Amino acid sequence: MKAVLGEPADLIAKAMSSAKVSPRITSRTGRIASKNFKVENLSAKKDSLVFRFLLDGERANATIKLWMTRRPSGNWEIVKSDTLFSK
Repeated sequence: MKAVLGEPADLIAKAMSSAKVSPRITSRTGRIASKNFKVENLSAKKDSLVFRFLLDGERANATIKLWMTRRPSGNWEIVKSDTLFSK
C-alpha cells in the first residue's frame, strides 16, 4: 500500500486495522473476513486525499470513507470519516 499511497499509507493502515476490530463496526458486520481499498481522489498538490475501504463481514459489509489532509507540519490527518453498512 505504501508504494501506491506514499506518506499517508501508515495512517490508513492504522485506520483499517482499528476498524477491523472496532466493536461499533463488528457488532453489525460480524467477524471481518476480508478487506479492500480504493483511492478516490488525490489532489493535484498531493495535500488532500479521499480514501475508501471495504470490510466484508459475516453478516454485513462496512464501507468506510476517509477524508485526509496534509497539515503544514507535513503530517497527514484524518479530518472526516463516514461509515455505511450494507447486507
